[in-house]
This record gives sequence, structure tokens and C-alpha cells, in this order.
Amino acid sequence: MKWSLILPLLFTITFLIAPIGAQSIANSFFAETGTNAGFYSRVNQKGLDLLSDYLKDRVNRFMAAGDLNFNISSSISPEIKVALLSQRVLSFDETQFRSKLESQPGKGLQWTGKSLNISVSTMFTIETNAGELIGTAPLLIENANIDFLLWTGVNADGHLKTDLVTCKVSGGSGTLQLAASDIGQLGEEWPQVQEYLNANLDQIICPSFHSELVPVVSNRLMNTPLSASLFDQFFINYGLLGPVQFDSDKILLKHRGNTFGILRQGRTRLNDFRLPFRAGNLEVEAESGRMVDFLISNYTLGSLLFWMDQYRKFDYEISKTAQNNSALAGYLRTDCGKDDICAGTIFPALKEKFAAGSVVIKSHTSSYPRLVLNDGKAIIYVDNKIDAYVQQPDRTRRFLTANMAVEVKYDEPKFLDYVFKAKLRIDKFKLTDVSSTVEGIDANSLEFLVNALIELVLNDEMGEKMKGMAFPIIFDFEQHAVDLVFEKDRLRISADYCYGTKCQVKTEESKDGNVDYYDQVTG
Repeated sequence: MKWSLILPLLFTITFLIAPIGAQSIANSFFAETGTNAGFYSRVNQKGLDLLSDYLKDRVNRFMAAGDLNFNISSSISPEIKVALLSQRVLSFDETQFRSKLESQPGKGLQWTGKSLNISVSTMFTIETNAGELIGTAPLLIENANIDFLLWTGVNADGHLKTDLVTCKVSGGSGTLQLAASDIGQLGEEWPQVQEYLNANLDQIICPSFHSELVPVVSNRLMNTPLSASLFDQFFINYGLLGPVQFDSDKILLKHRGNTFGILRQGRTRLNDFRLPFRAGNLEVEAESGRMVDFLISNYTLGSLLFWMDQYRKFDYEISKTAQNNSALAGYLRTDCGKDDICAGTIFPALKEKFAAGSVVIKSHTSSYPRLVLNDGKAIIYVDNKIDAYVQQPDRTRRFLTANMAVEVKYDEPKFLDYVFKAKLRIDKFKLTDVSSTVEGIDANSLEFLVNALIELVLNDEMGEKMKGMAFPIIFDFEQHAVDLVFEKDRLRISADYCYGTKCQVKTEESKDGNVDYYDQVTG
């Protein structure tokens, strides 16, 4: 049974957008000493290289549209005033232009655009003691390098957002290509105009590159909400345990990563939602070779199971009223025809003691489920208490109690569009402490009945209990390939992404540790 429920995202701590070195946690509820991350998310240099290519394509597009906009005026000296107003881009050498986005340890993101060669039609006004010179001429910029320094924090509307810290233009030259007669009119003051242009390339280049590129970076990289609308009863907390960590070859985020039930949240959304178990230390391994990695501990997945149990998602009732299934209703009868099979034919003593009745089986957990992640598999251990009744026209009587330990497996795990999905399947069960008032019903005979009910009812219902988990969209491109591997005490998801024509390359076969895994995701 495929499952597709997306759990909403909830951040419950806020950071302040601040200059480098000043970003701090504004809410300390989730940052007590000794807290370990429930999961890590990471964007590697390979992902930043894809975004670099995307930014270059963006530059090509706005240059092709003729958009390098500037309007500057300044007094160079008491005798010289200059005003420049761009009209349109005349030429741009896209073959020489290079784009590179890198993470700078402790500083933030640095984007560099190298070898900018561009000619812009420009209206100019130059005032000197000799008079006023007005006209239009190409402004030629050659071999300029543009450097952005960007910093990511949490802004006022509750999203991770990347903002510009500085923009600098280095190297290169800017030349206003005036006619010889105009240069002659300016005389000795012309070199000062040229020097002014070369010294103020920042004002000419930065505004357009800022408005065109910074929103792209902020939207495509780590643009993750702190909270989202309620869906079902569960939230997963993506709150960070510290500032975004910029390393030399990656960006790393440490998430609290505990799930909780919204109706149990108390009087404030900032409750700590403590669980009966704590997150263990989760080691961050070397790069996977993919663009994005998620390292999810069994603490995060286990906390979801805990709250599902609080809402009795693992409790069952099997009866003619609980399941809309006429065949099952017939199977549960204590009386049936001689050619039929029902509870009364399987257990004749049940028919003798409870004539004209219908069996009702109720199961409830006796402790919260435990999740164990190991190499190639994920198993949920659930301890249950079983009570069986016969419902007759005049009364309902219990005839059996037992304990049942169940092992539930994650089957066919997959990851697409930042949603982790899998099937849940009851793999094993063990019955103990069977106590029955009906002759012939013991652990062995009850096992036969439970096994049939698992095949008929419980596996389908189990598949509906958990329908998916949405992870923060930290790199917003189309998924190209994914590795999904259960490892000891954690789940590792590593994905590559693409855009445009780059997505036309045949998608790599995705891999994980489960032989039943298939790559195509539906629903």
C-alpha cells in the first residue's frame, strides 16, 4: 500500500539576520546544552556548482534582454560633474564569462562572476569649467570580476533567507568611448573622468547583478519555512540547533528533528515536546558524491512513531462494523453454513459457547513503538495487548487475552520531491501469555487466526498508518537521482538535482539497501 502523507514542516526557533559573526539563536528552547541533532541536512560543492551554472544562465538571459541598469551622478571635483544613465546592453561576451559559487568557512557564500566583458549604450552629461557635454556613447567594461558575499539566516516572515552582505568589482576597466572631438573638448579633465569610471564600477555593475541573482540564490538554496499549515495531528520540528554552518566544501544545517502531536503542544507553540528518549550523537560522514545529503537518526523517525502511538495509530479493532468488508464479517461469525469457513468452524467450542455471535478482536499497544535502523533495514518493534470478544444480540463477552510482539518492516523506501515514503509491512509476530475461556484456543491456534487477519486486514491498515515525511527543500531543483540507505542508527538520503536541458540526460538508477526498491514513485 503506497503512502503519500506529507508531514508539514515546523521550525520553532528564530534566528536574527545579522552581519557575519553576529547571527545568534533568538529562541533558546531547543538549544540546551548537550542536545544532539535529530538529523543533518547538507548541500555539497557539487550542488553549489549546479547553482553556479544556473546563475550564469541567468546572467546570459538578462544581458540578452539588454538589462544592465544604472543611473549615477557625482562631483568628481569642484570643476567636474558626471552623470551616467544606461540605455541598453550592446554586447556581452558570454563565452568568456565564468560563474562560481562557494562556501567560505565562517563567512557565508561567495559568488564570483569572472571576466565580464560588456558594452552598454549610455547617456552621459559631463560638466566642466569649459561647459556642458551631453550625448550618448558606449560604456565598455573589460575583464571585470564581481564578488558577492552572502549570508543565510532566518528572516521576519519565518523563512531561511540568503541576503547580500557585500558586492565588490575588482580588476577590469571601464571606458566611455567618446568621439575624438568630445575628448578634445574635455582636454586635461578627461583622464579624471576615466579614473572616476574605473573607481566606481561597483555602482555601475552591482545593482543589476544584485537584483537579478540574489533572489535566485535565496529562492533556490535553503528557502525553507519555519512553519506550515496543520496536516493531520503531526508536525516535524526542523528548528536549527545553531546558525547555518558554512564549511570549505559544503553547507551544513543541524536540525532538532523531533516530531510531536499538535493537540499535545500545550499553551505555546514553543513547547519543548520532550520524549521518553533523547537523540544520540549523529556523526557526519564524508561527502557522498551527491549534491544534497540528509542524515536522519532513528530519534527523528522514532519520535514520529511515538506520537502516532499517542494518537492510537497502532491500535486496531477487527469486527464487522470496523471493516467495511462483507467477506470478513462472514469470517468472524460463530455460526455459518456447513460449506463456509468462519470462526465457529475453526473453533467449534466457540460456536457451542457463543451461538449466533460475531467475534471482535481489539489490539492496543502496551508501550510506544521502538525503531531500530541497521545495515539495509529498518524494523519497528511494537508490543500489543490483544482482547477478543463475542458480540451477541443481548451482550458482549470477552473470551481471550494475549500479548503479541510484532516486527514491522519498512519496504520499498523512496525519496522524491523531498518526501520520504515507504510501505509498512508486518514481518513477524509472536504470541505469549494466551488466556482463553474457550477450549481449543491456545497460542498455536490463535497464531493461525492472527496470521490470516494480518494478510486480510492488518497489512493494508498498517500501510495506511504512516504515509510519508517531508524534509526541508534546501536545494530547489528537479531531482535527478537518489541513494537511500539504511545504516546503523540512521537513514542516509543522498540526491542529485538538475534543471533545463541538464535533466534530459538519462536519470541514473537509484539505489538503496533494499532489494525490493524501485525508483519510480507514483501518487
